[in-house]
Amino acid sequence: MKEPIETNRSADLPFSSAVEAGQMIFVSGQGGLISETGAIVGPDLEAQTVQTIENIREILHAAGLTLDDVVKTNVYLSDRRLYEEFNRIYRRFFHPPFPSRTAVYCELNYGLLVEIDAIAVRRSQETGGGISQCLPDSTS
Repeated sequence: MKEPIETNRSADLPFSSAVEAGQMIFVSGQGGLISETGAIVGPDLEAQTVQTIENIREILHAAGLTLDDVVKTNVYLSDRRLYEEFNRIYRRFFHPPFPSRTAVYCELNYGLLVEIDAIAVRRSQETGGGISQCLPDSTS
């Protein structure tokens, strides 16, 4: 069963900001758009990346999670030449052990330079949990 994560974002689009399925939260692609206005935060990669990650953080917060609960990200960059600069910015928000990650270069909507989607795991409070709580027991 899946449940949408409620946020104050526009409901005009045919997708949820995030969906919870079991202990996993799937955050839809976020860009450097200001939530309240939908405007691009700025023309540079740093401003857009920071806003993108803040948007993800806001959605995770609505689910009771943090960036530390992210286990996977997919990053979409508009230009391969942005990769090294993006890594320097990304490192400010994600720390070892880093989430697994895929990076793709493509044209993005609205002239964005970066878009990121994420998968996070709700950790079980009783056992300390983590991703192992979401996977079948491989020892049987």
